[in-house]
Amino acid sequence: MRLSKNPLALLIAGALLPAVVHAQDATGGGTDDHAVQLAPVAVTGTRANVGYTRQDATSATKTDTPVIETAQAISVVSSTQMLDQGALTVQDALRYSAGVRADAYGVDSRGDDAFLRGTSFVQYLDGLRQSFGGAYARTEPYFLDRLEIVRGPSSVLYGQGTTGGLIALVSKRPQFIASHEVEAQWGNNARKQMAFDFTGPLDTAGHWAYRLIGVYRDADAQIDHVPDDRKAIAPAITWMPDADTQWTLLANLQFDHNGTTLNFLPHAGTLLPNPNGRIPTNRFTSEPGFDAYDTSQRSVSSFFEHRFDDTWKFVQNARYSHDNVDYRTLYPNVYSDPADPFLDDAQRTVARYSYVSLKRYKRLVTDTHLQADADAGGVHHRVLFGLDVAYSHTDAKQGNGYDAVPFDLYAPVYGNGFVPPDVFPSPSSHTRQTGLYVQDQINWGEHWIGTVGFRHDRATQVTGGQRSVDNATTARYGLMYRFDSGLVPYVSYTESFQPLDSLDAYNRPYEPLRGKQYEAGLKYQPVGSATLLTATYFDLHEDNRLAPDPQNPLNQIQAGRARTRGVELEASTRLGHHLDLIGSYTWTHARPGDGTIVAGLPKNQGSVWGVYHVNDVDDDGLSLGLGARYIGVNDDETGTLHVPKKTLLDAMVAYTQGPWRFSVNAANLTDQVYNASCLARGDCFYGPRRSLMGMARYRF
Repeated sequence: MRLSKNPLALLIAGALLPAVVHAQDATGGGTDDHAVQLAPVAVTGTRANVGYTRQDATSATKTDTPVIETAQAISVVSSTQMLDQGALTVQDALRYSAGVRADAYGVDSRGDDAFLRGTSFVQYLDGLRQSFGGAYARTEPYFLDRLEIVRGPSSVLYGQGTTGGLIALVSKRPQFIASHEVEAQWGNNARKQMAFDFTGPLDTAGHWAYRLIGVYRDADAQIDHVPDDRKAIAPAITWMPDADTQWTLLANLQFDHNGTTLNFLPHAGTLLPNPNGRIPTNRFTSEPGFDAYDTSQRSVSSFFEHRFDDTWKFVQNARYSHDNVDYRTLYPNVYSDPADPFLDDAQRTVARYSYVSLKRYKRLVTDTHLQADADAGGVHHRVLFGLDVAYSHTDAKQGNGYDAVPFDLYAPVYGNGFVPPDVFPSPSSHTRQTGLYVQDQINWGEHWIGTVGFRHDRATQVTGGQRSVDNATTARYGLMYRFDSGLVPYVSYTESFQPLDSLDAYNRPYEPLRGKQYEAGLKYQPVGSATLLTATYFDLHEDNRLAPDPQNPLNQIQAGRARTRGVELEASTRLGHHLDLIGSYTWTHARPGDGTIVAGLPKNQGSVWGVYHVNDVDDDGLSLGLGARYIGVNDDETGTLHVPKKTLLDAMVAYTQGPWRFSVNAANLTDQVYNASCLARGDCFYGPRRSLMGMARYRF
């Protein structure tokens, strides 16, 4: 870990050491008879969630620790916020959080991709890694209770995470109080969706509960000839024989029928002038009947926990998933000559590449940990001992082709002699990762809070007979001081290690990503208040980061070392009994070691969202929501192409009466036509156009 090269880590470790030694002396080997179950700091009146302000977030520590007591920047997006903002995807739900650039590549049906602190993120569902690189099935937001954005490395607890952080999704679980709802949605792009969510007890003794959630959607995308259809169901059952034991089994079946919305359009006609005008934002550059992005997901998860006594708690989570991805597309050849990719002098026609990728994923992920709470001599320890194991197996077939027939971007003619490429098996890939970790959350006195953690990972990958083994030890240190006023300054040092089981477009394995980060911040939450303010400065370094391949738009290369610094401000509050507000500002300065720029990442971003309840927030009646998202200028990798800044407006009108809720949401209310980003290799990506969605929900 080379601690001598990390002065902040040494400083924090030095501050924590006296408390550890004092606790050992006071306990005489840990046999204090007065150990009781306590949170690191007991604060009356701050654990309730009010409006958009969430007090609890388990992902950063894997324990029940309030956000205000965690030495790391965290954002929590509740299901209430997703409902008010009309989030149709997980990516939509990220738009109002600090440190996140959502929609970085515009309208992309292939995944919920975004920048988190200038780099990609790893997505977890219920504490278990959900995707391992490459194509995957997108999570249905209606199935979620909330999502947590943990900014900065979290490898000590998860092992598998980027330097930028992770997105932790939390599923809805069975409840022992009966609740039922049905929902209907209508929107532009021929959107029609039905959903239901039923939960409640199964027996009079209150030992069994169930939940059944389903979604059926028939819709089109912003791009012509591209569907956005989904069939999904998630049954779950919980057994709770007593107050100390709980076991939940949750299944997920999801089948999506989509196509290609990422159309890789040239600079001229999108960002730059073209004599024919702007290329339409709904332009489909692939072939009807051939194009597809179809995914199927089948998974079953187990979540078990048991508390032995006031000190010891055991948790064991596991998931097995089997995903299939059928990806077929054509895209313009704008890469051979980015300055002039056209085949004709009129700048209308281009040649196209064809691509087929058929992948089958089988994954088993487990996480087992033992938690110990001990309080002695004025020092409290919450210690976590854990082991997680992940297996992933990927089988793939792939094909590539070139269609030299001129394709008119302004008046396309489909079916003009296109021949799909031949498809051949690719080398299978097997990955196994094992991690051992320990974490101690320490509270001494009435004000000091510390965190120290260590982890060792071993990752083995076999691809086409080639075997690689990587070992890494990562560390985490955090120190906080809580003033009586509710102000909490903190400093932290964290490291990341992320082995990748995906292959590049040429079936070659990637090197693991490695990173480290220094962070300092202030959190402020008066006791009993619905206000939470966070200000953060971070400085992170990442090796082997992935970047777009300038020679192949369907490939990523490892671009060496990168340094990213930034400032993040985030606030949530409730004013009186009528107004809920959230706001954020992000300044990011990211520079890869080769002197290029992180394409699509603006230095400045900001957002504000508010909902005014005409009556009291807890009463029926009319609610009005309005939001603004500012996205600053972003450049291509060379700094030559400048994508203009833009401000996008979102709005909501909702009316609640008894069990009914009616609402209308609009994203990009003024229907701005804009470029999300452009790359030096030759392509640009339109941002999402206006989305209108009406909804009726009935609870019984």
